[in-house]
Amino acid sequence: MNTATATRDPDLTRRQILAAALDLFVENGFADVSMRQIAEKSGVTKSLIHHHFGSKDALWEATKEQALAQYAAEQKQELEQAGAPDGRLLRDGVVKYFRFLQDNPQVARLLAWTHMEGDTTCGEMDAELVRLGAQRVRQAQEGGVFRDDVNPVHVVTLFILVCTQWFQARTHHGQWPGMGSDDEFLDDFLKIYMDGLSPDGPRSATH
Repeated sequence: MNTATATRDPDLTRRQILAAALDLFVENGFADVSMRQIAEKSGVTKSLIHHHFGSKDALWEATKEQALAQYAAEQKQELEQAGAPDGRLLRDGVVKYFRFLQDNPQVARLLAWTHMEGDTTCGEMDAELVRLGAQRVRQAQEGGVFRDDVNPVHVVTLFILVCTQWFQARTHHGQWPGMGSDDEFLDDFLKIYMDGLSPDGPRSATH
């Protein structure tokens, strides 16, 4: 893409810049990517990147937002429109997040960089989803569907961390003897996770 074409089609230019930024951020993290590298990969000038995004920090935020936007919007709508809470809503939420990361390996790697580099805004981006999810878990607890002696925020946090770590560390744990496939792991995790939330399950001696 040359600069003249980019100037005539600003939406295309933004998409080109965001695609290049995502590739570079996923490969190297935020700190080790320069605006010059993004300009070279996207085929536009640094000044044009500044025109569209203002700064590297702003481009980083836009890249994260775009990577998560569709998933977040769909999950938010589902949580807001759900009827009476039951175990299926949470189970479906786990499966959808797992499949999202499975289908978008760049997102799992991008999230790893946000954690390693101490990024806080990514947590702010999905805080509303966690709040809504925890609210639904609390409703299920109040309705006797789930045990009520666990923090609903921790219930949501647990599946997010497990699913995310599965894809971020798969090169490592893939070497362990007997390790199953993605589908086998998800199936076993759901058994343990959902059974552990049963109101008839064993309670800790500390409670």
